[in-house]
Amino acid sequence: MDRYKRLTEKINDQFLKQRELKMDVWQEYVLFSWHWWLGLALAVIPLLIWMRYRDRGSTTSLLLAGLTTSILSAFWDTTGNFFGWYDYRYDLLPMTTNYFPYYFVLLPVLVMFTIQLFKGVNVYLKGIVLSALISFVGLPVLRMIGIYQLLNWNYVYSFILMCIIFVLSFQMSKIKDQKDHGDVH
Repeated sequence: MDRYKRLTEKINDQFLKQRELKMDVWQEYVLFSWHWWLGLALAVIPLLIWMRYRDRGSTTSLLLAGLTTSILSAFWDTTGNFFGWYDYRYDLLPMTTNYFPYYFVLLPVLVMFTIQLFKGVNVYLKGIVLSALISFVGLPVLRMIGIYQLLNWNYVYSFILMCIIFVLSFQMSKIKDQKDHGDVH
């Protein structure tokens, strides 16, 4: 147990040093850079657009889909970051390992709008098209401008994961409040 305690203390010390270095880099090179402003815009503008153009009658269902998208994509993103599959630069917030605007705002809004706007289209077709746009257009653009760095990953893996996330998020959007079914007693 003493060895375990020493090792965990060593991990914690290294984590604190890494956090201090990350804060220094973030304050000196990221905060208020054009990359940071882009991240802020990606965090705010999609939300404003969604609030303006969402189907108000489906808000709860869409929010369930958006929340599912956020949780699943953040989980996979954190996992990929932990294993060194990819990395993000120019974080909007220094305490996150995810690119916050992308995984917590832009992806959920894209999923919610896809569900809302293409109601008659097959869920798998919607998932494939959206996942292709995200994985083969969105991520390469983030890579091109230096925000996203591929290390031991490729866009096909992102495509597959995004398809799964979309289908699961779509299924969550189908959960209805009991009041909608008249089942409230």
